[in-house]
Amino acid sequence: MNSISMKVNPLYSEIDLSIQFHFEFLQGDCKVGEALASTYPIENHQQALKPKHLSFPKVEKCAVIDLFDVVGDLEKGCLKKLHHFLKVIGMKEVHSGYDIQRESMV
Repeated sequence: MNSISMKVNPLYSEIDLSIQFHFEFLQGDCKVGEALASTYPIENHQQALKPKHLSFPKVEKCAVIDLFDVVGDLEKGCLKKLHHFLKVIGMKEVHSGYDIQRESMV
């Protein structure tokens, strides 16, 4: 998995008002796959942040993986990197909007 690098390109969709991320997976200089994930707020699931003087609602978000296309046996490592990135940017839930045979791995 260390030999696989991931490039991330954030996009904004005016159609459904979501932030999308396009991922490219590379092994050396060779592209081995790509993915697309959209992020959405989780409705009716807000937490209040409580700083000393102010209270702001924190809207929790989820991600939907719309596309995941990776060659051969690199699929598991790339999916792991993708999930790690989405958790780091604060996605509480990650769902699959595509059909993958090994989805139960994650």
